[in-house]
Amino acid sequence: MITVFGYLGSPRPSLVDALGTASLVVGGLRHLDALGVPEPRRVVLGPITPAIEALSALQDGEDAVVIASGDPLFYGVVRRIRMAGLPVRVVPEVGSLPAAFAAVALPWDDALFVSAHGNDPTPALLACGEHPKVGVLTDHRTGLPQIVSATTGLGRWYVLAERLGEADERVRVLNEAEALRVTEPAQPHVVLVLAHHPDDPAALGTQSGLAGAAPAATRPASAPAPVRPADRAARVLGQLTNSPAARAHADAIDAALGATRRYDGKASEHLAAAWAECDLIISHLALGATTRLIAPLLADKKTDPGVVVVDEAAAFVVPLVGGHVGGANELARRVADILGATPAVTTATDATGIPGLDTLGWATSGDLAGVTRALLDGAPVQLVREQPWPLPPLPTNVREPGVARVERRGTHETELPDLGDPAARIVVSDAEAPPPDSAAHDLPTVTLHPKSLVVGMGCNRGTPATTLDVLLGQTLAESGWARASITALTSVDAKADEAGLIQLAAQLGVPFITYPADVLADVTVPNPSDAPLTAVGTPSVAEASVVAHGADLIVEKRKNGEATIAIGRIAPIGTLAVVGLGPGADDLLTPRARDVLRASAVVVGYRPYVAQIRHLLRPGTEIMAIGMGTEEHRIEFAIAKAREGRSVSLVCGGDPAIYAMASPLLEKGTEGVDVQVVPGVTAELAASAILGAPLGHDHVTISLSDLHTDWYTIERRLQAAADGDFVVALYNPRSKKRLAHLPRALEILGARRPPTTPVAVVQDASRPNQNHRVAALADFDPDWVDMHSIVIVGSSTTKLVPTGQGASAMVTPRDYHWMNPDKESL
Repeated sequence: MITVFGYLGSPRPSLVDALGTASLVVGGLRHLDALGVPEPRRVVLGPITPAIEALSALQDGEDAVVIASGDPLFYGVVRRIRMAGLPVRVVPEVGSLPAAFAAVALPWDDALFVSAHGNDPTPALLACGEHPKVGVLTDHRTGLPQIVSATTGLGRWYVLAERLGEADERVRVLNEAEALRVTEPAQPHVVLVLAHHPDDPAALGTQSGLAGAAPAATRPASAPAPVRPADRAARVLGQLTNSPAARAHADAIDAALGATRRYDGKASEHLAAAWAECDLIISHLALGATTRLIAPLLADKKTDPGVVVVDEAAAFVVPLVGGHVGGANELARRVADILGATPAVTTATDATGIPGLDTLGWATSGDLAGVTRALLDGAPVQLVREQPWPLPPLPTNVREPGVARVERRGTHETELPDLGDPAARIVVSDAEAPPPDSAAHDLPTVTLHPKSLVVGMGCNRGTPATTLDVLLGQTLAESGWARASITALTSVDAKADEAGLIQLAAQLGVPFITYPADVLADVTVPNPSDAPLTAVGTPSVAEASVVAHGADLIVEKRKNGEATIAIGRIAPIGTLAVVGLGPGADDLLTPRARDVLRASAVVVGYRPYVAQIRHLLRPGTEIMAIGMGTEEHRIEFAIAKAREGRSVSLVCGGDPAIYAMASPLLEKGTEGVDVQVVPGVTAELAASAILGAPLGHDHVTISLSDLHTDWYTIERRLQAAADGDFVVALYNPRSKKRLAHLPRALEILGARRPPTTPVAVVQDASRPNQNHRVAALADFDPDWVDMHSIVIVGSSTTKLVPTGQGASAMVTPRDYHWMNPDKESL
């Protein structure tokens, strides 16, 4: 028999008795630990599927106990157990939300109970603004701070009930200002959101014939509803499953991406719910079945969820709808990587490698379809950038007036010929309506609005978001700047809890950033004033906070009776990524490196390194690949292209910060360029993995090349490594001209460690010609080493251990005390 017990604070006697005879106990880790459940009998309740499988495997006569927080029938595990067809007995407990209402002696028969625990929080947050009495189950992602942010300006009261039933239980009644100051409530906690203070007779409500029914007009008409986050990472992901294989694939996806919303069972019943509740849906049904089920639900590609289909064998992942706007193409690639499947992306731009103009993170307006068609057809497309905002690689049929497009082979450049009159136009502008081109007024045109504008605001205490938004709208309309290009809302620290500003930032989908008054007071602005100096300690809030954020003022201070506003523009800046390609194998190139390379309009590097990743680059990428000994030229070229406002990648082998290009590039001077270093798998890590674990303890890395470091310094470092008994990884160990350096290095190291110390050489690590050899220090032959090698010299503790069938691994012990029980702890 499976018995589900509710648990709030302390176990009831019947639960303690049942634990003594149960063959299996399922519950949260804190409950299992508190009740002392031994390891062999416990199943930690995280993903639900392993727990259901363990319960299903019970033999006749075996009993199981499932421990659920609060009432097990309220957002608990009973639903899933019953869906699996398992018989169950339920021993209820008071739920945390009724307990919270009890703590303030408030009836809850007219309350609305909602859950943000593991769910999309948006419906719960919306309910808090619509209903006068709401109980919210929270989790670590959605708690009091998020609830208050979604209901600012509505005059709500908040009952914060922390750790109910525990010895340190605390219940607080907070107004909006007090709730805003609570940044880290104790976990677990629940929140009651009330239109009235719990002691106000109006909070008692009325006994409604329909539990949870809301009186009409509870939300002020002027208060805008909370806005769903635009960030893709915040999107709600659901999975439709109806077979054991589908559930296993869904579990693997959950393990990699985090818990998703699961809809298990009859798809015809669940898909409509998923469609309404999720931003992205993974359907583990056949492609045809999924197509038929979603057909009646399709409305608009801008609002429909993205749908991805995974076949029963997890061989293919197909984005069905919402490829770009819905995020299905991106999700399909991620899911394919997780499952080892093939992503079948059919969107024309993705299939041809051309970046979709609606995937850049910038708002678009105009004839997106017409311009995209011209891009795909190879028709001439004119690019107009009002400022040098970096763009991804665009195909060679895109031309920018005054900017030549070249084909480059080594250092030789050939200018591509003019394509004639444009057939379409791309405009990049942070203006609401860029100035029209009389010669191109009838061309298909799309405008991209980069995130470049900073809005600074100050206001009187209690100014509502609607008043602030009216001032913002008037200022934008009069100045001509685009709302879609706003990237931040700024103010002074004294306004950090100003509900109207917080809500306006949420509506804009941008961060609200404040600065200390003394910082703003030091900023020179054109329109200082005594009023803010007296009120908050700085002569300027709106203008000064814009400048403090790194923007140039483009709209000086304006004001109405309640607030001030100023607008600034962040100057566009070119990007330069120094990308480590790893040791050479394609599967050791990091996903971050792949993404950066595909987004780079210019790629620069040593010819063999560029050849290694050329297949990843998008059409239209400008490539500069040249030979050995051209490091300075490569660096100068990459910096120059970035200063033009281009997105540039400088590629190098291994990790860019280890004997590679990151250090000289930064020393050369990159002020005014946004530099990113993308790490790669180093040669020593690749070699160590091939050998076993020679770098398992303290080690040093030394280059034997004296082209940039004198040999005297190298010998001193070798001597220090020998004295310290470090494992030593030797880069650049030998070349045609440097034949004496490696024997001398082995001599220095050998003077401080046994002649039996293992020494290994690895050649072409992770490449097709990979090989390695291990010998004792006394027997190691430097002639085994060439320019494509790395040598690893063990410490006095490094040893060879047997592995596999007749093989051995080189290991430096980590000295874990549990592996050496007789060794005394220091």
